[in-house]
Amino acid sequence: MTAILGAVNASGAEADAAWVEFVARVWPVAHRYRVLLALRRGEYGEAIHSLLGPVDELLAGIVERGQAGEVFARHLPAGLLSQVAYGVVFAIADGDLSNGTLGARAATITSLLMLGVPEARAIALVDDRP
Repeated sequence: MTAILGAVNASGAEADAAWVEFVARVWPVAHRYRVLLALRRGEYGEAIHSLLGPVDELLAGIVERGQAGEVFARHLPAGLLSQVAYGVVFAIADGDLSNGTLGARAATITSLLMLGVPEARAIALVDDRP
């Protein structure tokens, strides 16, 4: 995930478009990482926090950039807001395992909404992605 985020950050895209790209690229492997996120709250939390630290920092950086550019909301600090939006992606991935009806589109739009992106803009960003 660090490599994905590094590439997304290097693209120079606006923060909301970078978030869309991140979700699109991580979605195919989201089922692998959802277990790590669940274990993060358990007895192995400290070790997993240190393992995911670089990912957390890169995500917070995208959100900070979005907040500075007034693309993302400021109702939470960037680090926490990125974790909330990131968590939504994996919650949808977890719920989508059984029936596969929601998918990356739902995860991307929902996470953008959590970041404070207006619905029309979130839908346009997802629908305009090649």
